[in-house]
Amino acid sequence: MKKRHSSQQKEVSQRQLRVQELLRSALNEILIRGESKNPILDNILITITYVDVSPDLRNAKFYIVPSDINKIEIVIESFNESKKIIRKKIADKVKLKYVPEISFFFDETINEIKRLDELFSSQKVKNDTVIE
Repeated sequence: MKKRHSSQQKEVSQRQLRVQELLRSALNEILIRGESKNPILDNILITITYVDVSPDLRNAKFYIVPSDINKIEIVIESFNESKKIIRKKIADKVKLKYVPEISFFFDETINEIKRLDELFSSQKVKNDTVIE
C-alpha cells in the first residue's frame, strides 16, 4: 500500500503545519473568489485535501479533488497553466519570507476509499462477517 503523503512519514514541525494551513486557506480563497483567471478553476468545485510543505518551506504540494472526478486531467492542467498567477495571489495573501514553489496533484486517497468501500460491500466480505 502506498503512503498517502510524503510529510506524514516524518515529524512535521508546528511551523510547517501553520504554513500548510495558511497556504490551503489562501488557495481556497483564490478559488472561491475566482481570482485564478482560469474559467475552469473558477467554475468547478475543488476540494483541497492536503498541503505538503517541505521542511525549508520552499516547496508546497497541493493535493486536490475536483467535484467532477472525470475532469482530473483538465483541472490539474488548468492549475499548472495558472501557477504563476496563483503563486502571486498567494504571495499577496500570505506574508512569508519566501513564497514556496507550488505544484498540484490529484489526491489518490479517494480511489483507495472507493476500492475499500467496494471490498467491504462485496458478498464475500458480507458472508465472512455474518454472525450466526
